[in-house]
Amino acid sequence: MQVKVILFFMLFGLSSAALAFAKDQASSTIHVAANPTISPYVISYNDSGIQIEIVKAALRDQKINDIKVHYMANQRSDSSLVQGSIDIALNYTGNLIAGVYKSESVISYENVVVSLKRKNFTIDSVYQLATKSVLAFQNAPAFLPQEFGNNLHSLGGYEEVLNQQAQINHLMAGWVDTIIIDRRIFFYYLKEYQKNHTTQDYVIHTIFPFSEMSAYFNDDGLRSRFDQGLANIIQSGEYRTIMLNLDKQYTQHDFTRF
Repeated sequence: MQVKVILFFMLFGLSSAALAFAKDQASSTIHVAANPTISPYVISYNDSGIQIEIVKAALRDQKINDIKVHYMANQRSDSSLVQGSIDIALNYTGNLIAGVYKSESVISYENVVVSLKRKNFTIDSVYQLATKSVLAFQNAPAFLPQEFGNNLHSLGGYEEVLNQQAQINHLMAGWVDTIIIDRRIFFYYLKEYQKNHTTQDYVIHTIFPFSEMSAYFNDDGLRSRFDQGLANIIQSGEYRTIMLNLDKQYTQHDFTRF
């Protein structure tokens, strides 16, 4: 009988602790770090974007409603997560060390090569970029297959930019042969470019695999709740609705895979 009583109070204590943790998380602010240069995934001027809205929805599903987004470069985000000044990093680039926990995939990025149609390029692999000038996003080799980084020496020219609108400008002006850019980001900035410019015909070369993007946490309990919330909004259809609505708003294309 005594063993049963002890077991009851142990279970009661664990349940109470879990409920207290959930209540504390729901009532306290969750701080999220995001890179502001990756529209339409993250859009700082309205605290929105496809990736931001998915993260918010997954947390809200778990009754976590007080969410504050902080905009910063990836390196600062990495150190802030490890130091505990933020709770979630959306674009963590560091190593998966003890105390950093990776969520399930939040969204897929699709990096592509884009060239002007009049160039008549055949680009079916990294190796066919040889002798061509390439303008890529910042730190691109870290996010692309290893053979890309291994063959930078074979390119006709290689530069990286932080402002990805510049990639569209350079391509359309004919200043570079190709750009490497995420497909959604390309259409977002192309839409902006078309407000004041006439565009040339272009070709999208799909030579890279999809990149699954997770969120990173410094609390495993919060990570677990986020993963459950993410699974719930995918199952309910809320995830797909967010994707459809924001893709239409920001890119005028449908990239939905769910």
